[in-house]
Amino acid sequence: MNRFIVMIFFLTFSNHICNAQWYALKKKKYESNIKFDKDENGKIIFYGVVSGDTVPARDTLWLLAQSWIRTILNEKGDKVTFEEMLSGTIEAQVSYLAYVESIISKIPHGKISYKVSIDIKNKKYRYTFTEFEFQEYKQNRQDFKYYPVNGKPTPLEKERMFGYQGAWDSHRYNMKKKIEAQILNLKTQMKRVIKKPEAPKTDSSKKENVIIKTKDW
Repeated sequence: MNRFIVMIFFLTFSNHICNAQWYALKKKKYESNIKFDKDENGKIIFYGVVSGDTVPARDTLWLLAQSWIRTILNEKGDKVTFEEMLSGTIEAQVSYLAYVESIISKIPHGKISYKVSIDIKNKKYRYTFTEFEFQEYKQNRQDFKYYPVNGKPTPLEKERMFGYQGAWDSHRYNMKKKIEAQILNLKTQMKRVIKKPEAPKTDSSKKENVIIKTKDW
């Protein structure tokens, strides 16, 4: 019995040591990579204007933007919040689950939500990703599912988080990488060429006889 207790203690202690080393390595990577652009109000923002010869005309851009923005609506509650072709603006509320990871486990820690907007002009568009917030989750002891904790979401502009700094750094770092990947995908999609439907082919064998007039020319 005592040997069993010692073994459990040893395995638990070893796991804590491994996790501590793992987080220490992660921390070095996060510290050099968690840098964000901010808007006039100090909010994290990913912003860009794209134009050039490879950018399609306005009508095509609008169809591409409509198509792309729906590819990132993957969680319950994600939706297009504004869509108007006249102004050339489409906006969406988007979210994804953030996890706490260790060497041997990965559990939901919360949900990160943000706002995406795309504005279209002729052969030009701009994208804006902003209003990043984190809603913490807790596990219910009865059904073992994870649910949002009561209280206001935490803005990701916050750099220090008491109690789980390592996880917080991970969320901010992974968010940056995720948005950068989405922007790259957006730019790729907005270059696509939409083929116009081909006119139906006519059978020349069924063509009616035509009288050719040569008198007047």
